[in-house]
Amino acid sequence: MSINPLLLDPLYTQGEAASLLATPQSTFNRWVHGYISGVGNWQQPFVTTSGPGRGVTVPFVGVAEAWVVRAFRTAGVSLPRIRAAVETLREGIGVDHALASERLKTDGADILWDLQTSDNELDNRLVVVRNGNAVFGEVVREHLTRVSYRDGFAGSLTLKRADGIDVLVDPSVAYGQPVLDPYGVKVSDVIARIESGESIDDIALDWDIPRLVVANLALAA
Repeated sequence: MSINPLLLDPLYTQGEAASLLATPQSTFNRWVHGYISGVGNWQQPFVTTSGPGRGVTVPFVGVAEAWVVRAFRTAGVSLPRIRAAVETLREGIGVDHALASERLKTDGADILWDLQTSDNELDNRLVVVRNGNAVFGEVVREHLTRVSYRDGFAGSLTLKRADGIDVLVDPSVAYGQPVLDPYGVKVSDVIARIESGESIDDIALDWDIPRLVVANLALAA
């Protein structure tokens, strides 16, 4: 299965991608560039980029991959264990960008359960068995509910900001810039009007956005 080229177009700097996912820049950089393990071995990156550098290098598929890695880390799984899981998923799913593949959601738990039963040291916070079936742990499942798939790959993410506002990140909408979900207004446009001194009431009225949403953005700006 081939991936939509739109998902591979560079859309974000590493800083922008890290901010979208509420992930520290230094952490995201490790996922993008790879790292040296504790025993001195080079570990390949988890996240797809168009190349090295400080410019716009991260495509949407890279953000989707990083979102899954973030889920694993939030669950408390160490990077070496994530490395083993990602390599097994890539082999089991059999496609590039396995972390962004819809098959991660449908087959991933079974694949990782097979790995877990053959490796007693694999952290069991990734996969558990319920009613006789392997399923992702609660943290990972919650992350995956934020992913919408199209043509077999992640097509959009609906992310919750620290102020409780849901934003949609979709490479086919506003060039991948976060928009208020479900209002379709770019977050940056609302913040720009707030910073220019316009009233919260006027902004909310013009775009038919609840006043509380605009007020929360104003507090966070």
